[in-house]
Amino acid sequence: MPCNLEPSNKRRKAQARIALLFVLIALALTVLPTASFAGTDTAGNVLATEADSNPSGVAGDLYWAGQSLNLDDASIGRDIIAAGDSLSIRDCTVGGAIRLAARTIDISKTAIDGSVTVAGQHVVLNTGSTANCFYAMGDTVALRGSTKSAALAGDTVTIDGTVEGDVEVWADKLVLGKNARITGTVSAHVSEDPERAEGAQVGALKIDRTENENTSTINDTIGGIVAAALSTCFVAILLELVFPRATASAAGMLRQRPTPLWVSGLLGTVAAVPAVLLLIISIAGLSLAGALMCAVIGIALVSAAFTGTAIARMIGHSQNRYAMAAVGGIAAGALTALPLMGSFVSGVAFVFTLGYVIQIIWRNARLKPQQAANTPGLPSA
Repeated sequence: MPCNLEPSNKRRKAQARIALLFVLIALALTVLPTASFAGTDTAGNVLATEADSNPSGVAGDLYWAGQSLNLDDASIGRDIIAAGDSLSIRDCTVGGAIRLAARTIDISKTAIDGSVTVAGQHVVLNTGSTANCFYAMGDTVALRGSTKSAALAGDTVTIDGTVEGDVEVWADKLVLGKNARITGTVSAHVSEDPERAEGAQVGALKIDRTENENTSTINDTIGGIVAAALSTCFVAILLELVFPRATASAAGMLRQRPTPLWVSGLLGTVAAVPAVLLLIISIAGLSLAGALMCAVIGIALVSAAFTGTAIARMIGHSQNRYAMAAVGGIAAGALTALPLMGSFVSGVAFVFTLGYVIQIIWRNARLKPQQAANTPGLPSA
């Protein structure tokens, strides 16, 4: 995790990523169970989306997604990559790393040669488990096993195991249990003093008391709004300079045909994540999944500026287009930076921009067959 961010910002980013994770899981669970399959490729990797799949041995990697995974007494040659609602790994050996995303995650009595990177609501590396390093993010995070290093983020973080090195913690509450054995330094960015049980052994404890999020100053909020407004204004003017026909087309579409625009944007937003997950699981579609993810990220980056410009041009269609782009960019940037409603505004802007892209693609796809049909054929001999 970056060390140049303020702890309060890190905690906000951690909570935002957890929220995004749950959205991804929810969308995945609506699609993946209907496409249940399991198979082994030529490299020895196992891909499964069956709710009751429990392979006893995998020579390569294990890819899994679904509702509940209970992996018991299995040997995995390389990595485990899984996503679902409840993931339990017990009495296993893993020759590589573990990457998990779920609501609840429990890893116990498992030997992992590589690292463990997990995110969820309730996460625990339980007693009897060993790993090279443990990186976890969740509401409640517990380390009761053994690892060489750890980076933990959550509302409540509990360390009641062995760490043969340093530990970084970002949490509201840190609990050091009686079985804690940490040879290195615990750097705790916490909002209250850690609870340290009698018998806990820590090489060194560095405490960085962080202010609660609701104590952030008005000046910080205003500064963030101004910065977002100026940066979005710059992007909006740049879009108007490079793609004036697109912003004008979006303004006209919003004024004349708003319903298809919003409906296609909403459907595209809901379908994007399951589509990426299915392409990743299919392996053969990894390149398509990467291209789709890049497209979605690109749309998200410019959506606020594009939406603000389009709305401003629709309202002030007779005014200078660069001036209206600047006004729209400032307004959109300021709204996306507002507390509480900023995320909602950003989501609306993304839906609008994605809907416009889908409408343009659909329009071009319909025009090509019509143009081909209207092209006169060659005279016959």
